[in-house]
Amino acid sequence: MSKKVQIWSRTISGHTHHLEVTGEIIRTFVWTVDGEEVLTRKTSDDRARLESKAHGSLLVIHSGLGTPRRATYFAPGEDLAGMAGIGGVDLTPAPGSRAAAYEQRVIDHPKRYALIETLGGAAGVVGGIVAAMVVAWILARVSLPDIDLPLPNLPDLPDLPLPDLPSIPWPSIPWPDLPNIQVPEWVKWVANHVKYVWPVVLAFVLAQGEIKRRRKHAEASAAQAEASGTSAETSLPQAEKATGDASADAGDVSVEEGQRRGL
Repeated sequence: MSKKVQIWSRTISGHTHHLEVTGEIIRTFVWTVDGEEVLTRKTSDDRARLESKAHGSLLVIHSGLGTPRRATYFAPGEDLAGMAGIGGVDLTPAPGSRAAAYEQRVIDHPKRYALIETLGGAAGVVGGIVAAMVVAWILARVSLPDIDLPLPNLPDLPDLPLPDLPSIPWPSIPWPDLPNIQVPEWVKWVANHVKYVWPVVLAFVLAQGEIKRRRKHAEASAAQAEASGTSAETSLPQAEKATGDASADAGDVSVEEGQRRGL
């Protein structure tokens, strides 16, 4: 299979969904159901959404470098889940494809995958801080010219006499003395750096969710393959039995025919 072509397929509720994605930057998506084309779309979005009123929708995810990750099907009634990117049924990538290799790596090395995704979130935070520092350093060394803007002379406004308002005797409420609660230092640190900690935590949580999704898909695929194998094994003895019964019936007919002719 060409590296520029990625194929997913799966039979869901009796209908076979087939998706073919061609291209690296601007990708062409061709979605068919039971051999009939549902839609064709071109986009460079890494989270492309293909929607059909009759067949539901597909969410196709690529990495920031254009590597195919997964294609998830959502039934027509799963609009909210489709928008959030949760739930749905993952299509099966073609064997030997980049998406299949990625799925196998996630299943075989879940800890390494979670670590890489978490470090990616941390790298995004550090990269943002470094970029802000570089911009501040450049601006501090660039002398901007002074621009004199001609502003009009506005007249002085007169002082308006304000009436003396009566003071309201508010009641004095005796508040109880609250205990002095000491917050742990690590809580203070997290509160002061939550904008830096949150992307890292989010990356870890998303990685755990992706690991669970991949394992669920692998278990469902294995169960489906096992069920197909069991059905094939069951149908084979039945076919052999039917052949034997037909041979026996043919033999009985031959015997009856011989007796009738006096042989």
